Amino acid sequence: MSEKLILKKRRARANGSMYYRVRVTAEAYDIVETIAEKANMTLNEVASRMIMFAAERTDVTEDQK
Repeated sequence: MSEKLILKKRRARANGSMYYRVRVTAEAYDIVETIAEKANMTLNEVASRMIMFAAERTDVTEDQK
């Protein structure tokens, strides 16, 4: 994989406007939490950016049975 999601570390945490709840596995939460701590970003910021990044690179295909 050559493409990476690059997050620039922030000096202070930013305030968001509106949030929605999405349930994730404990493993996924831990990944987002670790990245958020390293980047000094909120969990919401990191999760949202990761989802948008993945969505731009996702193709949905039909099951080929």
